[in-house]
Amino acid sequence: MEQRKIIIVGGGAAGFFAAINAAQLAKASHQSVDIRILESSDSVLRKVKISGGGRCNVTHNQFDVRRFCENYPRGSKELISAMQRFQARDTVAWFLERGVHLVAEEDGRMFPDTNDSETVIQCFLDATESLNVKVLVNHRVTSITRESGLFLVQLDGQEPMVAHSVMIATGSSKSGYRLAKEFGHTITELAPSLFSFKISDSLLSELAGLSFSNSKVKLVIPGEKSFKESGPILITHWGLSGPAVLKISAWAAREMMHSNYQATLYVNWLGEKSLESVIELLKNLKQQNLKAQMANAYPKQLAKRFWLKILGKSKVREEQKWADLSKAEAHRISESLFSTEFAVLDKNRYKDEFVECGGVSLNEINFKTMESKLCPGLFFGGEILDIDGLTGGFNFQNSWTGGWIAAQHM
Repeated sequence: MEQRKIIIVGGGAAGFFAAINAAQLAKASHQSVDIRILESSDSVLRKVKISGGGRCNVTHNQFDVRRFCENYPRGSKELISAMQRFQARDTVAWFLERGVHLVAEEDGRMFPDTNDSETVIQCFLDATESLNVKVLVNHRVTSITRESGLFLVQLDGQEPMVAHSVMIATGSSKSGYRLAKEFGHTITELAPSLFSFKISDSLLSELAGLSFSNSKVKLVIPGEKSFKESGPILITHWGLSGPAVLKISAWAAREMMHSNYQATLYVNWLGEKSLESVIELLKNLKQQNLKAQMANAYPKQLAKRFWLKILGKSKVREEQKWADLSKAEAHRISESLFSTEFAVLDKNRYKDEFVECGGVSLNEINFKTMESKLCPGLFFGGEILDIDGLTGGFNFQNSWTGGWIAAQHM
């Protein structure tokens, strides 16, 4: 039986997952395969290493496929059918089978129980070694051509390689987009996704590190549509971050790029449904704290130092008694809590865990196989595709799903 040669370009999450699963399938069916992962740099699985602050946010604890796919600003429709074949539940089982137990946190993010990304990396390295998958670092692919049903993979400073199937899983690297374009693929408009907002405002000064667990945000972009999100937000040294901000940046990735990252952000700090409900909340606070100073009685969801800033913004003296709070003053405080307006000046990339919006056009990919519709035998997986998810394990799940499906057909 002829040995089947498979080359995977890119030593990241999707590439490793595809290689391991393809090797397992071959072993189970007694097929002879030569599988090689080609990584241009000197190390593999870099995003796996840094994800989740070094803990690796493997997937998300949501096993309803349609609801899971609502977390992809781009690619949600295409991923529904793909994830009906390999979803988050399958990811949890796959890792457990290999001794890695994934644990869900309150917000749904799932991490290895060791809280260490090295657990996931070692799992992959052990699997590639036991299945004889060759992991080759410092192997930069310069071009790929296809003739007579075979691929010729040219390398910088190395001998060329021949393969029956090739998978491009190079993340958001320019080299991967170039290789895809050489096969006639369209690369959609690229833009950063998952970024925080640079804001300069006295309300936020000296409050870095303060978080709000149940907020709502609305982003209005000049000449574009507006976006809404909810969830925790975090005051940083440069402005605002946290899950709600990162999520809204993903939905508005291209529109924000078009506006040169200038926009208006409205923050509802308490997450209340209406201005009237905030006014009612303050009315109740007043009734319970008539003799207290304004500085010393405030909504329990807020830190005192933030409350003092709100009082200053609303032109209410800290030493004033709650009993003396006028309707107009209460209204100003309520408006500040319900909808503080900020000018967004620029973006700030979130540590090194950035995600790119855009990539290989999805209508050129067969999602039953992850194979190119333009070139038989050429497969894609992970972030090189025009798919990006919100923060919380969704981007890795796209890699696991695409890698698993490609493995069945390579």
